[in-house]
Amino acid sequence: MLRSYFPQYSHSPSPSLNETIDSPVSEDHHTEFRAPSHSDVTPTMGEYTPMPARGIGTVLRNVDTEQKLEFIQHLKRIGVDKYVDLPQLVVVGDQSSGKSSVLQAITRLPFPVDDKMCTRFATEVALQRSAGPEYISVQIKAAPAEEDSGVEDNDDLSTEGGTETIRDIECTTFPFGSQEFANEFKRVLAAASCQLLGSEEEGQDLSKATLTITVKGPDEINLTVVDIPGLVSAGHNAFETARTLAERYIDNPKSIILAVAHPADPGTQEVFQMIRNIPNKENRVIGVITKCDRKQEGADNWILDTIKNERHHGHYLKQGWFGLRNRLPIERDTSNQERDAKEADFFTRGVWNDLNPSRLGIKHLRTALTKMHNAHITSSIPELIPEIRERLSSCDHDLAQLGKSRSLKSEQLECMVALASSFSKLSEDALNGYYHSLPDQDSAKLRKIVQDGLEKFRDLMLHYYQNSLPDLDNTILTSVNKRTWCSSILAEENLANIYRVIQANRGREFPDEVNQNVMGVLWRNQTTNWRTMATVLLENLVLRTANTMKVLVRKSTTERELQINTTNWLTSQLPAASKAAADELSRVLSDEARTWTLRPRYSTRVGALYNAYITAMARSLVELDDDNGSLEYWDRQIKLWLAGHRNVDTVLNTYVRLKAYHEVAMERFVDNVALQVVERHLLGPSSALRMFTPSYVVKMAEDDAELLKTIAGENEDKAVERTNLANEIASLTEALASAVRFGISNS
Repeated sequence: MLRSYFPQYSHSPSPSLNETIDSPVSEDHHTEFRAPSHSDVTPTMGEYTPMPARGIGTVLRNVDTEQKLEFIQHLKRIGVDKYVDLPQLVVVGDQSSGKSSVLQAITRLPFPVDDKMCTRFATEVALQRSAGPEYISVQIKAAPAEEDSGVEDNDDLSTEGGTETIRDIECTTFPFGSQEFANEFKRVLAAASCQLLGSEEEGQDLSKATLTITVKGPDEINLTVVDIPGLVSAGHNAFETARTLAERYIDNPKSIILAVAHPADPGTQEVFQMIRNIPNKENRVIGVITKCDRKQEGADNWILDTIKNERHHGHYLKQGWFGLRNRLPIERDTSNQERDAKEADFFTRGVWNDLNPSRLGIKHLRTALTKMHNAHITSSIPELIPEIRERLSSCDHDLAQLGKSRSLKSEQLECMVALASSFSKLSEDALNGYYHSLPDQDSAKLRKIVQDGLEKFRDLMLHYYQNSLPDLDNTILTSVNKRTWCSSILAEENLANIYRVIQANRGREFPDEVNQNVMGVLWRNQTTNWRTMATVLLENLVLRTANTMKVLVRKSTTERELQINTTNWLTSQLPAASKAAADELSRVLSDEARTWTLRPRYSTRVGALYNAYITAMARSLVELDDDNGSLEYWDRQIKLWLAGHRNVDTVLNTYVRLKAYHEVAMERFVDNVALQVVERHLLGPSSALRMFTPSYVVKMAEDDAELLKTIAGENEDKAVERTNLANEIASLTEALASAVRFGISNS
């Protein structure tokens, strides 16, 4: 780091001015500001009363306000200005309006006024009081330069953090304010400008980087003055960038705006347009017209009228306008005292005699800024502490939402064990139908969902059975004439189909027998839709299980990222369970393709159905018999007839056997799907619902740490967010603690 050494320098501020600015502190810590009278601060026309060699810090003298200023500056040092708007003084004006000259006159720093070295990026001048009257130290820091000259909405324009010190200057060899110091200061600015912008040939785009100059000394006061790049007309390629950058500072409701205009036509100056749009401009804006000695012919009227600041005037500001005379190029090496003396002499001549002298010259501008600044600081403090508390509360909430850090394997394991413990308890309750501890959502009640699904499946199977093998019509026989019975019975659709199958599969069996293949053919036709119906059931239960897991995971952790990762992982286990269930279904269907049963109910149902159909046909004949034959008579006649017509009797017997077996096999199939397919594979021990336990997570950490990291690890953005929140909380917590130390926590 390069250092330049200057001899010890000290100075004494003007007693009369300090006596004017200082005012007693009231018991409630609110400062009363006394406007200086002409007798103590305003010279008579032509008289020049020199200002202190140093800048505005030497005249901002009020014990209560200084304490608040020190508090504000402390907040900036610990980075609170990143998160909460802090009071500051912002200099705004068009390019070449003389802003640098104004900044030089206010701070007494030798900013170049004849080039554009500091107009392409924001310059913050932080005045800070430091212990020890022996020296004044100037530090220059710059934020890293950006290739993109645009200003994005989420950019942080503060200079806290990530800054680079270009050079320190300690005034221990030549006096502060000497030509040697000015030369060294300009060399440092040139180095900073090169660091931020590159060579002059690289273009004139504005940079969103910020140069911070910190002035330390025993006679300084804690104050930040921000000079932002000059505004340009709408046709300029940097118009949007310059305006956006200006608005970023101006939109801070705690900023005081020093609006700098120059003698050119006000209609062509962007600063006047911006002033009109500044919120609460009555209390925040003070104006200055520079280069009053270089006004154009005919410009007297608007300049004089503006400085007069009459209420009806178009450019009226409650805080008023001031006129300044800037250094001429040939006066660049003159001292600050010489500059002020020439300015005071200039304003004693010509049209300037018509104006209030307290509105002319840097001395009176400083005095007005003092009053305005101190009042603004005093009014800003009461709302600042609640803002910090509110912001801190918001940060605490956001940090809690992020959950604990999960960067390390141990942290990931701890997190997932806790999650699995909660999830496994909830899933067992969901599977067992204990809903009191579950989220109040239908999708969490998995046992009800499964039960409803299986019952719907059972009902669908029953409906299909009833449609495919309905009970025979009571009117199947339409005449008591036995010669019509064969054609009437075999005309019934289902019986006719069975007759065709029997005839198509005839072998070496006797005429009254049925080939053994007939039942197999008929049964396969009955079960063709079973796979489809069972598959629809499985697919629906898989989807509903995924929804249940999502709800249970959400109940087990509030961390959004962890919810998503865990749910995705659990859901990824479902295809394997679904395939196992589908394979099991295939085995069950393969078994059901064969007709076999030992259930006594089958034989009972065969006899019951056969007799029921005989009785139904007999009843229809009773109604057709004109001789009033009894039910028993016709029942006996039908049985005798069937005994003599075995080809018809075998068809009827085959139908009732098929129907009876369908009832038995259907009930068995529904139970097997429920137990062997759904419960064993979708909901069993190896299912995603039951395998996700603490012991499973521990094994995962041992066998597949990368999978654990994928699920429980947090992405880089979240880790950065947690770090940023922790830093913000630390700054805001320190801010509240320092408020107590400064005695203004209850302001």
